[in-house]
Amino acid sequence: MNTKTLLSLLKIKKAYGNFPDAVEHISTDSREVDHNSIFVAIKGHQADGQDFIPDVISAGCRFIISDRYYDTDEDAGILVVKDPAKVGALFAEYIYDFPHEAMTMVGITGTNGKTTVATMIHSLSRAMGKNSAYLGTNGFMVNEDRYVSTNTTPESVRLHHRMDEAAEAGAEVFAMEVSSHGLKLGRVAGINFDIAIFTNLSQDHLDFHPTMDDYGYTKGLLFSQLGQDVKERKFVILNNDDPWSAQYQRMTPHEVITYGMDGTSDFHPTDIDGSLEGFNFTLNTPEGAFRVDSPFIGEFNIQNLMAAVISEWVQGYGLEEIIEAVRIMDPVEGRLEVLDRTLPVNLIIDFAHTPDALEKIMDTVKPFAQGRLIFLVGMTGERDTTKAHAMGEIASRADIAIYTPDNPANDDPAMLVELLEAGARSDNYHSFTDRETGIQYAVEISEPGDTIVLACKGREPYQIMENYLKVPHRDDLIALDAAYRKYRPDEYL
Repeated sequence: MNTKTLLSLLKIKKAYGNFPDAVEHISTDSREVDHNSIFVAIKGHQADGQDFIPDVISAGCRFIISDRYYDTDEDAGILVVKDPAKVGALFAEYIYDFPHEAMTMVGITGTNGKTTVATMIHSLSRAMGKNSAYLGTNGFMVNEDRYVSTNTTPESVRLHHRMDEAAEAGAEVFAMEVSSHGLKLGRVAGINFDIAIFTNLSQDHLDFHPTMDDYGYTKGLLFSQLGQDVKERKFVILNNDDPWSAQYQRMTPHEVITYGMDGTSDFHPTDIDGSLEGFNFTLNTPEGAFRVDSPFIGEFNIQNLMAAVISEWVQGYGLEEIIEAVRIMDPVEGRLEVLDRTLPVNLIIDFAHTPDALEKIMDTVKPFAQGRLIFLVGMTGERDTTKAHAMGEIASRADIAIYTPDNPANDDPAMLVELLEAGARSDNYHSFTDRETGIQYAVEISEPGDTIVLACKGREPYQIMENYLKVPHRDDLIALDAAYRKYRPDEYL
């Protein structure tokens, strides 16, 4: 990409030093740049990109974007702009030739269910014979190839790089989670979504959003940013059970399709029958009623599945074909996932970390718990602590509650546990300042027939500890190790 062409895209800018004639790559990561790259120096919460300018110049980079002047001694050019992240995303569009235009872009926002819906869409797209990509909390996938992803919605330049990778691999559908952080910080600015989906909204991230209204209206940016050009064929898919859907419907001129648990929605279920093996139901649609056999557990996953089915339907697939594909779908990793069904206990992990999500998990699992229900929750450090009381109360509805920290960061683990304890409505709980010890205890006290729920982390592969150090950690592997030692000692040891 010609440097003069990129510079001409901006009216307000200051350019200093010597720039290369052309570039082929752009990144916010100093470890990824060379003489063909642009380095975008973003000032973040934990690091300032300008601190890495000497490193990128040493690597041969001669094009730097920043919000402040930096003396490069003429070894490189520095472009000073108001918003480096936004300019970086704009330049990425041109460098990578607008990769999102080559794919059907599906954005999913909401407090809970984003990962599940996006993964379901990816899975259904593959079943429909399409090359597909997924991006979100569970990483980055192109077809069956999986890569690590740090944020639910990556920063804008990294996101454009991911889209370019997917488009180069031939992806026809790109399903991505769109977080409120991603929307408010402009990480998805400029992306032309074709389908926008809303799952639900409940208390979360009040450490980032000053009010619930701010949180809700920030989610609405996904729908308002679909634009006003009705010549573009776009669809909005809304959860009719959530009152925020009425607000989002007013934010867009594009066709709105609703799903929900009652008959007022365009897609709604009846005749629901479920167990810990899966839920079956009749799906009522504008094209008739269809019996659905799904491997997903819980009524909230019926909602998630309806959103995914509608996403495929508006892309032109027949409902019979889509619903047939549902039968062979795999459960979503870390989302109400039953680990090793051959064990004498039901061992379940889930990512639920808000009161609303925990309530749904409790309501789903408790009716099928034949023995005791052991429910473990954790409180995250340096986040909204006002939800801890409700989380502790919900967990205490089980026969045994276990409280632990979750990604404590620089907060005191004992303080995080005490916040959960304050919500307990009985003394049926045990507390641990180390999550691994709490998980091991939950398995140790279990008996055949019991159900153990490990909430809040799913398959997240780390714990964030003091000074933001990421320590390897997997709820599922810790729990399985403890379960095999307890229930299969002769085979395991």
